[in-house]
Amino acid sequence: MPMHYPPLADGTYRYGDPPRPLPSPVPGPDADGPPQQPPFPAPDGGPGTGQAPGAPEPGSALRGRLATGAVFAGVALVVVVVLGVALAGVLPGPWSDRGTGAAPGPLPPLSLPERAPDQSSFVVEGTFTVVSTPADPVSGDDTGCDLPVSLSDIGEGTTITLLEGATSVVDTARLAYAGGDLASCTFTFGFSEVPAGGAFYVVELPGRGQLTYTEDELRAGVDITLGR
Repeated sequence: MPMHYPPLADGTYRYGDPPRPLPSPVPGPDADGPPQQPPFPAPDGGPGTGQAPGAPEPGSALRGRLATGAVFAGVALVVVVVLGVALAGVLPGPWSDRGTGAAPGPLPPLSLPERAPDQSSFVVEGTFTVVSTPADPVSGDDTGCDLPVSLSDIGEGTTITLLEGATSVVDTARLAYAGGDLASCTFTFGFSEVPAGGAFYVVELPGRGQLTYTEDELRAGVDITLGR
């Protein structure tokens, strides 16, 4: 290795100074010098990373950005929730009075649509009155009716028949005593589910004849009198 004695400040050499090596003509570290250590040891004991002291590790910057983003996302969520609660207290809900903040009241009762009456049939209500005559005296009170022997086929439970047309029996009913006075007795009866649309209808008291009615007359009610 070439050696030289460095000159003194005035340019002369001083006897006895230790020789110093001449600088290497090849750029870079001296091949004969001691090996250079990495400027900063790696965390895992491997080769140096070349990072300056105090500089964050490569992964720490990414983790820092993720943590910052999570913080901002959490703050934004809290703001949205707070605004939602505030608006819920201000805006009218579907069950509250607008602008009054009133609590929702009970739901209205569920109303079902009314069923249309069955137009295919109807009900007939009627009365049967027996009037006193000189030949057949009749009298009654609140408890019963006093009829002559000639009218013994009439009374509580007597059957009365309704026909559609001349022969088709629709329904039968029984007379029920409703009261009387010194000259008459009154009974009631009724027919249910009489088919509508008949050409005519016949009410028959067996042995006493038949009476003919239209549908409108039956719907208005039947009032039969015997003895006049």
